[in-house]
Amino acid sequence: MISQRGRHLLAVLAIALFGGACQPHGSALDQIVERNSEATGGRAAIGSVRSIEFQLHITDPGFEVDGTYRAVRPGRMRIDVLAAGKHVYTEAFTGTRGWQWKGAGPIVEEKPQAAATLRHGVELPGKLFGLHEMKSRGQTISLAGREQIAGISYHVLKVTLSDGYITSLYVDPVSWLITRRRDHRPLHVDIDPRPTTIESVFSDFREVSGVRFPFSSVDTDLEAGKVLETTHVTSIVINPAIEDRIFDEL
Repeated sequence: MISQRGRHLLAVLAIALFGGACQPHGSALDQIVERNSEATGGRAAIGSVRSIEFQLHITDPGFEVDGTYRAVRPGRMRIDVLAAGKHVYTEAFTGTRGWQWKGAGPIVEEKPQAAATLRHGVELPGKLFGLHEMKSRGQTISLAGREQIAGISYHVLKVTLSDGYITSLYVDPVSWLITRRRDHRPLHVDIDPRPTTIESVFSDFREVSGVRFPFSSVDTDLEAGKVLETTHVTSIVINPAIEDRIFDEL
């Protein structure tokens, strides 16, 4: 016969062991966000990234290019694209507006949707910011449950950016890294503005200056079942000196 004190101790033990599974979504979400931050390198290491530079090799159907992607806090970015060693394209987001250069002539202002796409890219985790920083930057995260993909029961996070844009991030329950993303958007809005359901799969995570980044990503049109773009990172530099003017002018 178990005494009242014994039953109380068992109840406390059960809560300690299994309470996480019964917590409301807010608490479960906080745990997932924290585990992701730890797996990515920790809040201090992520927060120490003030600027970043990626060297990229990008393969689309029919062509291959190289790119240099640079970004700085609080949220400015620029990508320069080279084909066969020749500078052929630039896009940038100043923090308030976007612009592009098409290989000749003056720079031109991006359309609002294209500028928003550039902003979304720099705001989402994987470049400058960690998942734990999104709330303080005006984004909303909610827990959308679990989803089984390729044998993995992912934690699915619904992210609503401050401009209303919605995307889903998939957190691996073993590594606690974001290894998939799904949303409804055009791949390149200036080339084809028609949206489709795109899945981005991130892999080959490597540590750079204490932070883990994916060195490979594949974008697939889930509706058509075809690969749209493959990107390989060839190098990452943390906190390079980047002049502010490059985000405003060619």
